[in-house]
Amino acid sequence: MADSVGIRALQQNASAVVARAARGEIIEITDRGRPVAQLVPTRSGRLEGLIAAGVVRPAKRRVRDLPPPVPQSRKHPTLGELLAEAREGER
Repeated sequence: MADSVGIRALQQNASAVVARAARGEIIEITDRGRPVAQLVPTRSGRLEGLIAAGVVRPAKRRVRDLPPPVPQSRKHPTLGELLAEAREGER
């Protein structure tokens, strides 16, 4: 649930409210107690907020530096094959 801030409080504390949004919070703006807008972080700000909170970790390597994918084993059917087989019985 988003915290709410009245328009008057937003005018008086704009820097602090924007800083909260920059840390990843979603803030609902109200006018006389009625929600009228939301202040949301930008995508990059939200990721930075999640990193700062310890929810996610930044990548240590770039995707192109990762090793190639492991070849698929053909010992077992793929998920697509299993689904196709299961759906055949439904028809």
